[in-house]
Amino acid sequence: MRTKTMLLSALLGALGSVSVMAQTNVYSQNTVGYINVTIYPGYNIVTCPLVCVNTNGVQDNSIGNVMNNAGQQFTGTQVYFYYAGHGYGPNDTAKVIGGKTGTSNANGWNNNGTNIAAPGVGFWVDSPASNTITFVGTVPSGPMTNPITAGFNLVGSIVPLGGAGINGDLASNTLSSLTNYNIGDQFYVYYPTNPPGSNYLSYTTASGKAAGHGYGGNWTANGDPIIPNVGQGFWYDAAAPVTWVENYQVSQ
Repeated sequence: MRTKTMLLSALLGALGSVSVMAQTNVYSQNTVGYINVTIYPGYNIVTCPLVCVNTNGVQDNSIGNVMNNAGQQFTGTQVYFYYAGHGYGPNDTAKVIGGKTGTSNANGWNNNGTNIAAPGVGFWVDSPASNTITFVGTVPSGPMTNPITAGFNLVGSIVPLGGAGINGDLASNTLSSLTNYNIGDQFYVYYPTNPPGSNYLSYTTASGKAAGHGYGGNWTANGDPIIPNVGQGFWYDAAAPVTWVENYQVSQ
């Protein structure tokens, strides 16, 4: 318990100044569309709930494609990806193309934007100013599995679940089907509009399951529903591996 407490304190302390709330608009007539995710100055947890393609028509959810900086929109922005069980991997920085301090990569990312923002993956975006990320692609169709490993996971809904998207909270919504959690699992969601020091809201399962799933106030201290914004990632601290299955079927 002491080890876990120290780990959590270090994790939250290191990210204490982050902005992890994304305001979104979703536009889609059927399954293909785009999502505007507004990011705040500083850190934001973002997730891309769309399957994107590049200019060659090839499926491509790399940062270099979904946040292309050829037009210098994201210059100065950094992205960080967390790999469960391993920690943070190589980060990447959007730079001016050319010059002594710029990048030679055509997509404007110093490490060529190779990090993969796949649906279901959460990642940090450290922005020097307010900005808008426009994800363009196809809504995934299920059933789809997002494996949660024991310990901390930086994740998001595979589909555009939440405010302004597919309605419903994480625990009870029939699309997200997050019903096989472990007792004691925790969510950590960060809201930059809260006063400093109280930005994180945590949700912890109680000692029993109501009707066999996490609904009806069974998540404490803030209870149900847990509704992230579309495009907003979050931390999931799992006591044991969890299979998160989302089942969104496209209407034709």
